[in-house]
Amino acid sequence: MRKLLPLLALLALTSCAQLGVAPARSFDQRLAYAYGTHTAVLEAAAAGVRAGALTPADGAAVLRLADQSRQVLDAARDIETTNIKGAESKLALAAAILAELQEYLNKGGKGP
Repeated sequence: MRKLLPLLALLALTSCAQLGVAPARSFDQRLAYAYGTHTAVLEAAAAGVRAGALTPADGAAVLRLADQSRQVLDAARDIETTNIKGAESKLALAAAILAELQEYLNKGGKGP
């Protein structure tokens, strides 16, 4: 259990909505929240590998997907002022990927 404590702590911190923190409303707030989720996923994946809850290969796969979601977030930020609908779409895609990664990590790297 001691090995899983850092992983559990990180995952708990990313569940702001469950802790009563007001949900992000504006594009910039949701983008900032998604960037925070990205960071939490990276840290949780690293902690999971260190704790033995994830294999190094699974951890690397999570990091690759998280990095790709970061690229989509960056693209959303870049086009926000010129194409808000496109930016919203990119943000939604990246947020969905990150949410799935969080769910995967919450289950200790186990699938559905």
